[in-house]
Amino acid sequence: MNLPSATPPTSEPRINGGPTSDAAPSLKPISTESFLAMINDGASISSAPTSAPSSGPPSRATSIRHLFPLKTHATIGPGAVVASPQMYASPPGLSRSAMSERTMSDRMSERSPSPNHRHQQPGAMAEAITASKSPGLIRRLSRGAHNKLRRRASTQHSLRMQREQSAGPVLTRRRSDSNGASELGGQDMSDLELDSGIEDVTEEQMFSADQLRAGLTNALGIDMSSLHDLSDPFEGGVADADPSILQCGTYLTRMTRKKKKKLLYWIESTSARVCWYGKTTSVKSFGLDDVVAVRQGVESRNARDDVQVSPEEEQRLLTIVYADDRAKDRGTKTIHLLMPDMHVMDQWLKAVNDVQAERTASMKALSLSAEKSEKAMKLLWKQAMQTKNEGAEELFTMEDAKRFCRKLQINCNTLSIESHFRKADTERKGVLSYLDYRRFVESFKERKDIAYIHSNIKHGLDSDLELSEFLDFLRNTQCINVDKDLARWEMVFDKYARSSPTRPGEKSLSVQGLQNFLSSFLNLPLAPSNSDVTLDRPLNEYFISSSHNTYLLGAQVRGTSSIEGYIDALIRGCRCVEIDCWDGENNRPMVTHGRTMTTKVPFEDCVSVIARHAFHNTHYPLIISLEVHCSPEQQSIMVDLMVKYFDSMMVTEPILPNVNCLPSPEELKDRILIKVKASDDSDQSQLLADASNGRSRARSLTSAFTRSSSSDKMFASSPMLSSSGAHSPSDPGVGAMSTPRGSTTSVPTTTPNSSAEDSDDGSPSAPKAEPPKTSKIIPKLGRLGVYTQGISFPKALGFSDPKAKAANHIFSFSEDTFDNRCKKEEGSRQALEKHNVHYLMRVYPGRRRIWSANFNPLSAWRRGVQMAALNWQTYDVHQQINRAMFAAGSDCLGYVLKPEELRHAKHLAITDTLPETVEKKKKKGRKIVRFNVKIISAQRLPRPREVNPEAGMNPFIEFELYTADDKAQGNATCEGGTDTAGSDGSSGVGAPLRVRTQRTIFGNGFDPSFEESLALTVLTKHPSLIFVRWTVWHQPDGRKAGSNPVQLATFTAKLSDLQQGYRHLPLYNPHGEKYKEAKLFVRITKESPLPAQDEEVEYGNVASGASVRSENTRADRSWPRRIFSRNPSERRERSIISRTSSMDRETARN
Repeated sequence: MNLPSATPPTSEPRINGGPTSDAAPSLKPISTESFLAMINDGASISSAPTSAPSSGPPSRATSIRHLFPLKTHATIGPGAVVASPQMYASPPGLSRSAMSERTMSDRMSERSPSPNHRHQQPGAMAEAITASKSPGLIRRLSRGAHNKLRRRASTQHSLRMQREQSAGPVLTRRRSDSNGASELGGQDMSDLELDSGIEDVTEEQMFSADQLRAGLTNALGIDMSSLHDLSDPFEGGVADADPSILQCGTYLTRMTRKKKKKLLYWIESTSARVCWYGKTTSVKSFGLDDVVAVRQGVESRNARDDVQVSPEEEQRLLTIVYADDRAKDRGTKTIHLLMPDMHVMDQWLKAVNDVQAERTASMKALSLSAEKSEKAMKLLWKQAMQTKNEGAEELFTMEDAKRFCRKLQINCNTLSIESHFRKADTERKGVLSYLDYRRFVESFKERKDIAYIHSNIKHGLDSDLELSEFLDFLRNTQCINVDKDLARWEMVFDKYARSSPTRPGEKSLSVQGLQNFLSSFLNLPLAPSNSDVTLDRPLNEYFISSSHNTYLLGAQVRGTSSIEGYIDALIRGCRCVEIDCWDGENNRPMVTHGRTMTTKVPFEDCVSVIARHAFHNTHYPLIISLEVHCSPEQQSIMVDLMVKYFDSMMVTEPILPNVNCLPSPEELKDRILIKVKASDDSDQSQLLADASNGRSRARSLTSAFTRSSSSDKMFASSPMLSSSGAHSPSDPGVGAMSTPRGSTTSVPTTTPNSSAEDSDDGSPSAPKAEPPKTSKIIPKLGRLGVYTQGISFPKALGFSDPKAKAANHIFSFSEDTFDNRCKKEEGSRQALEKHNVHYLMRVYPGRRRIWSANFNPLSAWRRGVQMAALNWQTYDVHQQINRAMFAAGSDCLGYVLKPEELRHAKHLAITDTLPETVEKKKKKGRKIVRFNVKIISAQRLPRPREVNPEAGMNPFIEFELYTADDKAQGNATCEGGTDTAGSDGSSGVGAPLRVRTQRTIFGNGFDPSFEESLALTVLTKHPSLIFVRWTVWHQPDGRKAGSNPVQLATFTAKLSDLQQGYRHLPLYNPHGEKYKEAKLFVRITKESPLPAQDEEVEYGNVASGASVRSENTRADRSWPRRIFSRNPSERRERSIISRTSSMDRETARN
């Protein structure tokens, strides 16, 4: 609350004179130290003068900074006292009286990135009196003086603040699970809630209402006799209040595992950063645009297990998760702030959301929405006018134009900006009025590439598109089945069309209307999400979106373990997450990468978070891969916790009788499967066997866990259920399974690789009986592996072992073991592929990937592996392919149906063994895929961090093609572009085809035009496993082709998911975050895959123009194959329901 001075605002207070002749009445004695502290505050702080609003276009008085002004020393005068109804204790090591001598304006300017000035020190008289009255204050004053003369803020922070010149966020970071604005609402901030500069003295202790009404003259002669009655009504007006925490800050308690510390936090509204002081006098900060999640109170429990707070404090605890681009080994950081009270909590939350909302709105100046664009233009105009001197004419200069372009990420050189400026300056005055400024902004919205497309549709005529022409464009160019939903597309036309200028009463589509449509959500590059599909095939017939060491946010040996990894993966649709469990203190199982320097997170936090987010993005089953290193006691606690949080979601017994194969995702909707090693107890096998024989056990989870020892022994030798026929009781069952190396015991192991490995094995030995190994998994936990029971790979018999025939088993291999198994003796790879047709397999990164790099998932998918578990925290090219696999249509549900060739066993036809068919066998199952990519232009590309904004950018585009075939020459060819692969023309797994645009566009990162076409032809066994990738590069040294380019953005997609026609491709940064405005504009044209003919296409030499004969021609020339190729097993009817869809099984049961 600002108490106005008795004298006019323009008069100076009397600080050197003594009491005046009209002295104040006698006052009640108060604390001298408290009173002097108040005097120091009064001499330093005052309210900012209010300037009269200007006339004309949007006034600077109502600028965007009407919410978030930063008062400088020029706008703060003497004579005002800031009071607060609540006083908060000073932080350790810094007295409140010392802080009171430095106004918040002082502090902000001192710690700004470029502190070019220092404020005047308090009066000498005040310091002398303070020193004489209280010798203990000398130390405080000297500390305050030291702080005023401290060194500047760190160079790193200054550079980072200078880089934050954008008007708003350029990345999509706020997660959907984070609190939104509606949840973070609060009351407006007022000066009353600010931290006072007076230590341990409240306003009521200093002055009573009678004393304030009577007036007084302070010890330094400042006349305070005309203070208004505090009881006078103060109604105020209707306007946005000044949230003072943005400029003054508040003292908040930062909570860490080791300590609590009070620090001053404030918000730099101009750069949208939350700032505080570090260990030294440097300023630390993070950007509001980088905030990933905001959690309040109980919502933050899982993110702060190591931070202990009382139940009373919990509601005042605010947890902020933000991205840290500077961190090499992790992408996010977490900060825990304890608020003084709920009112301050609401004020901070509202301030953060207001700043974010304003910045987001100001970035929409180039939006195709007229309303959003108009609002943003006004906001940015007001920002520009706010920098003018008082009384100056409100005109937009060239310097304003340059700042405007930097704020909106219009990354073009100065010559381009000057060209747009001169075009808008119709009167050639060198400055722009508001109307000229609007033309300047509108000039950046023009899209010449789309205007050219519009002209081509009209065959060069300068007129709008009619409805029939628009529908033909959709059919012929965009390849949309318009007739399937004609009424919908007619409504789309009405939405973007305008009244026809030539035909009254009718509508037509202008260039702007076509641009709006091509940029809208109705013209997405990927097939739209489809939740109406039915996933009714068995689990083993799907690729499953899987994560490795999901809890890690960084490197494998020294990364951070956090529940954020699970939240991020589940929100993105991951359907298999991993939990590594180790013994913790106080009987609390912990999750960490064992025997490394990674941090720990409680198992309970992980399962509670998983339970809350398991079906956030899809209702299809979630698989939890447990790697257990705990003692029996803590294993039992793990089970209890899973029962507590997962409850009925967790599958504890088979759901269907009379079925000897895995259920479908449809049958397991909203269910959680536990993947865990089997225990020595074989009751799980008997459970499945009983279910397959139609005997319903119908027992509860509790009864299963409390089965008597005699019952356990009775089932110990029961065989596992085999999908290939019954086995004798002497066949090895669950109880004979070996223990994975280092995966089930808390005894030290020889490797720090915590994903270990249910199935990892060494070199196979000669077939012989294996001695039984003891599992360390307790029966209570082992029985949870109903449909995903991990077993060790049987070294003696391999995939022929009866244990490898159980319908519910799953093998886990490291990538190294998997690769070796695919390259071993003849028949090993074929046996692995045949196994994966019927059963589950999981492959995870090898132990050498300590920096959390990923292997190529295509190498696993092409062998039929269902779960290629990757490190999701690393957005390398292989994770980009993994995300693209599950990105579109029904694929975004986390389950992708395998291609036909990977879902059925490959049987060699009789004719394939004949001598005359040996050469023809090479082409069996291969197809030719042809498609064209035209790279037209790019829009609003991100600027490299170290590039001068005025220099512009030099972008070029690189295109890559990834296939799932063995590396060979001529598998893929491209006409157009410049080859950058540097290989001998080979392509396949590990060797993508790579070309770049022939042109590099110099000085323009805003709307560079490329207009280059690529014609590609691929010979492949797996047309559905072709991936394409666009990468945007910046060439630093202009026309020097040899300079080291800088990768700016990328986009990866599965070819089969890409829609044809003109599409805008979104671009992503190195952390997988989508840029809000940066896009590539391309045209995609695809042909249907056609069978490759042996007689016309030689292996390794595919010509893009090669003709492909029809199936009828091939059938006429190879009639013996048609006679003998039918597999007898396909004609044999099965006695029980087997590998059919869940819908077929249901029909048969009925």
